[in-house]
Amino acid sequence: MRVLRSGERSRFIVSLAAASVCAVGSISAQERPESRQGPVWTLEGLKVGQCVRFLINPAVAGKQIRPGTRLIRADQDTSLHQALRTVIQSQPEFSAWAPSSLCLYYAEAIRLGSRRLSSKDPRRRQMFGVWAVAATEQGGDRRDIVVDLFGTDGEFVHSADMGRIKASEARSRASIVPATQNELYDIRIGKTRLVWNGRAAGDSTRVDRPIQELWLTRGASGTLWRVQAALKPAWSRSLVGVLTVEGKGDLAKALKGSPTRFVGPLYFGGGGELRFSR
Repeated sequence: MRVLRSGERSRFIVSLAAASVCAVGSISAQERPESRQGPVWTLEGLKVGQCVRFLINPAVAGKQIRPGTRLIRADQDTSLHQALRTVIQSQPEFSAWAPSSLCLYYAEAIRLGSRRLSSKDPRRRQMFGVWAVAATEQGGDRRDIVVDLFGTDGEFVHSADMGRIKASEARSRASIVPATQNELYDIRIGKTRLVWNGRAAGDSTRVDRPIQELWLTRGASGTLWRVQAALKPAWSRSLVGVLTVEGKGDLAKALKGSPTRFVGPLYFGGGGELRFSR
């Protein structure tokens, strides 16, 4: 789906495809033996999970390169979402741009090691998010670079810090749009503001296999963590709605600079797990 851009404020209408996350192949086939096991994070009772997929200028994405990694070009990404693939086919000047994703997961509770974060207020669901850029390690194995890992309150950041994992604090509010069936999510990540106004559409489809990814994310004192991420939702559905992007943060600039942005699908039910190691 092609979306028009604006300078300071970007609005776009999205409809869901049946495709899934910017996934990599089987983790068991790609993961190398690890020397040190770290924390395990879990999502309990997934309520909402969805990703924004877009392209990022390699000159900008290149600042996130970690030792021993390189960016993946969009035209070399075998798992590239069809919405992005259509863009580079019609506009080949974006073929060298790097695929990127912003994923948000709202759950009944998030467990960070021994610390369990939850809220009895359904309007204050625990939220975990990750902004990542497609990359490979030496040898060609896919392992995306995490630009930012974030959660919805100071407890999340503190718990991550206790595990020597770098995380940022985000703010999120959820409500129902009056006289509609739409949900409104107002999310602030640093100097970026995202407002999602939309709803699920179509029939639910059972998700039979976990969605697996490999990441590289920052730790304390300049260290890096290798992450095995496995999202295990029970169902997916189509989405229709409008996303507004505001602000002058790096994320806002990247989203506005992309020739297209695509949101979906909606995942719910089940849970997920992140295993950190070095």
